[in-house]
Amino acid sequence: MGEVYKAPDTRLNCEVAIPYWLRQRLTMERAFMIRLVLGLSLIVTCATAQSPTLPQLQKASRLMTSRHLLDNIRELSSDAYTGRFPGTPGEDKSVAYIISQIKAIGLKPGTPQGSYVQKVPLYGTRSRGGLAVQSGNTQITFDAARDFVVWSNLPDEQLDVWSSIVFAGYGVVAPEYKWDDYAELDVKGKTMIVLSGDPPTADQRLFQGKALSVYGRTGTKLETAFQHGAAAVLLVAPNSAAGTGLNRNNARENMTLRDGKERNQLKAQALITTEKAQEIFAGVSINFDQLRDAAAKPGFRPIDLDARATISVTNAVRSFESQNVLAKIEGSDPVLKNEYVIYSAHWDHHGQEGDQIFHGASDNAAGTAGILELARALKSLKPAPKRSAIFLWTTAEEKGLLGARYYVDHPLYPIAATIANINLDYFSNWGWGRTKDFSIVGLGNSTLDDLTADAVKRQDRTLTGDTAPEQGFYFRSDHFEFARVGVPSLETSPGIDYVGQPAAFGEAKRTEYIRNDYHKASDVIKPEWDLSGAIEDLQILLEVGYRSAQAPGRPSWKADAVWRPRLSAKD
Repeated sequence: MGEVYKAPDTRLNCEVAIPYWLRQRLTMERAFMIRLVLGLSLIVTCATAQSPTLPQLQKASRLMTSRHLLDNIRELSSDAYTGRFPGTPGEDKSVAYIISQIKAIGLKPGTPQGSYVQKVPLYGTRSRGGLAVQSGNTQITFDAARDFVVWSNLPDEQLDVWSSIVFAGYGVVAPEYKWDDYAELDVKGKTMIVLSGDPPTADQRLFQGKALSVYGRTGTKLETAFQHGAAAVLLVAPNSAAGTGLNRNNARENMTLRDGKERNQLKAQALITTEKAQEIFAGVSINFDQLRDAAAKPGFRPIDLDARATISVTNAVRSFESQNVLAKIEGSDPVLKNEYVIYSAHWDHHGQEGDQIFHGASDNAAGTAGILELARALKSLKPAPKRSAIFLWTTAEEKGLLGARYYVDHPLYPIAATIANINLDYFSNWGWGRTKDFSIVGLGNSTLDDLTADAVKRQDRTLTGDTAPEQGFYFRSDHFEFARVGVPSLETSPGIDYVGQPAAFGEAKRTEYIRNDYHKASDVIKPEWDLSGAIEDLQILLEVGYRSAQAPGRPSWKADAVWRPRLSAKD
């Protein structure tokens, strides 16, 4: 989408989006006629588009516009920001720009000390290394970027592992399912071979069916191995991660928090192809495919293989401080102002590799811009919401939710007084306009979903759960760090049922984005972008945050939630 034009009937306060590429081809007269026709057509739909929120929010919601949203996305995803990588001039420029917009809106500095930033200490490690396996009498070699990628987040320049190998199935320890892939075997100092994802068990009562559970995420597998004393993990990659995926990941810098806990992790981890896993097991006369099937059944036990791994990792290490950015609207109630609703989005992306800039327009310049729009709307309310609103733009989300984790572990406002987190990530609807549906990632976990359902109904739209549950997005964005410490958290996903488009259109566009643009240099603003749907989504999140801030009671976790934090016996 290019510039946004106002409909002729300004009483409706609607925006008519004309794609830039089309506008350039039209004469002024033809462009005027199209705007007139579109403006008239919006008389029917404008009531839904512009009056979906609670009456007290309608004026505030109109301050959130496609023009503001697009301008901020365009700025933050431009070449000048070199991909917004933490610890680079691109970070400095990104933080400065966000703060300039905060000041323009009139928000207060977000920290109790009167600053706009929270310093986040980090280590960066760029790893290269080697991997070899002696399996029985067979020596197996691995070619970097084709057969494996190895890395270590430990801030050491050289790390070496030489150990026996244990096959631990899917690397899952899930007491609620009576599942323990580490049972009855001491794995201290050993290298684990672990399969990706959840066990594809036939028992539908176990795990979450098609949806990736917390046990299927890579981070959980690595943490579980470390907790059992393992030195390293060889994670068998899904077929889709082979080839170019391994090569791309091999080139990128990893990060870890520099907070005194940085040594609480494995010495090394590697992603290996299925073909190489098959070679390892063939060396000790074991059929890998049969053993993989056995690992998907309850009662599987780890197997100590007649094999040894040699892993070497050389790290280029840097130590630096990154920044979370914060702004605040103080609550109007003398008591409830000491409780907080946090809106969050990560500002970082993947930076620059050689001449290639990873622009991150959808992921997550769009979410960063979306929080600015929500702040603009909430700031206009008189009186302010009863509870305080905190706007948090986090660093290093792409490196493992590190900025959010640091905030949660070093909160500027008490976690016990933080009643909700509403997070925006890859937010822009892929720029294709309004949708009939609105999606919650992790639907059913908290009563924030009930507030969302009310707002969605007010727009005459349909609420759905995660439209790509197999991707495990619930565990891959900043809201999860708040959720794990007990804060009810809301993460949404772009709808896929587009107004005026055939049924398969949205699914095709999502697949296209994931295949062509996600975490690639091509994640840029497209000429045809229409952010009217993104604005409608923001209106929903405005209402959810406002009602959370106004209500006498707090949002809460649901007893039958698919995932909920383990807090205490009474929770």
